[in-house]
Amino acid sequence: MWYNKDMLKGKKEKIDTIILSDIHLGDQTVRCREILNIFEKYNPNRIVLNGDILNGLRFKRLHSCDWRVLSVFRKLSKSREVIWVHGNHDADARIISNLLGIKSCNKYIWEDNGKKYLALHGHQFDRFLNNNFITSQGLFAIYNYFKRNNVTNIFLEYIRKNNSTWKRNSEEVAKGAIRFARIMGADFVFCGHIHQIEEIKEKNIVYYNTGSWSEGVSGYITINNGKVVLNKV
Repeated sequence: MWYNKDMLKGKKEKIDTIILSDIHLGDQTVRCREILNIFEKYNPNRIVLNGDILNGLRFKRLHSCDWRVLSVFRKLSKSREVIWVHGNHDADARIISNLLGIKSCNKYIWEDNGKKYLALHGHQFDRFLNNNFITSQGLFAIYNYFKRNNVTNIFLEYIRKNNSTWKRNSEEVAKGAIRFARIMGADFVFCGHIHQIEEIKEKNIVYYNTGSWSEGVSGYITINNGKVVLNKV
């Protein structure tokens, strides 16, 4: 179902929280329809946009569907809590807040139903990105070239699963997030960044990665009455 002005008025499932990341608005492969359908289905009290929602401030690259997604986020922020956790591809946090009227932060922590939740994008734990910024940007450009030229998702998935650097970075993000969650006393930690859906349980902490909305299978988290569910689309 596509977005229209009455989209937010229908009967929907009320839940506590929705978390999604790595939409990359401005990328021609963004699955806008599926994103909008989530907010056709659910009526959340809280929405956590967990980083890399916008590819910088390249507004000329935004299509009409991208603007519809931003419009929904802005409209929802007037009646409920919408938090934009800053990612490595997002524009400056102050610009995001001023432009869209949405609270922006580097990490977000909240408590509900006796549990503590932590959301952060995850690039903070990517040592390759932080130590090799120019090289990582070059690799990202090559990867985007493959996407723009309709290289199959099977090939891109093969790169993600078989490239040793990619696998090592995914492991580092998960381990770093779990360590930080333990320091913060969180029961659940949610990340994005690596564009790969994951769920890892380590002792009393559960780590989730919600993947990306610009390639392959996408994921999002729903939380209601203390029950955390990783949904795939």
